[in-house]
Amino acid sequence: MSSLKFFFYGTLIDPAVRRAVLGGKAPKRVEDATLLGWRRRKAERVTFPVVVADGRAKTPGVLALDVTPEAKALLDAYEGKGYRAESWVVERADGKRLQALVYVPDGSGAVRASDTSWDFEEWRTTHKPAFLARLKTTKTAPRGR
Repeated sequence: MSSLKFFFYGTLIDPAVRRAVLGGKAPKRVEDATLLGWRRRKAERVTFPVVVADGRAKTPGVLALDVTPEAKALLDAYEGKGYRAESWVVERADGKRLQALVYVPDGSGAVRASDTSWDFEEWRTTHKPAFLARLKTTKTAPRGR
């Protein structure tokens, strides 16, 4: 079975969100990493983020190793309209760089970045409980606050 590497920069940083989305297919190996060349922003009218290309930026998140094709299908459904998985450079905590799949805007305009930075800890303390409650009723990232 082939496996994939994914970099998560938003709600999927949170283990509870990963479990809610992926169930038993959640990757067992996850480590801190940084996405190079992208800046994280709040998406308009929702509580989750989007990244925008910025050659000088670095975005913190987690690198998920050994993601199965079945888990990727669940991730695709979760991300929904507005995102596509592309391969980009990620830097591990030890400084090694590798390619990993990252969900970036697909150019459709379904997800738009605001001018405001997105902060994981702020999301976790302010929006996570309601986000998880809404996630139980849908297979996609909850749209709306």
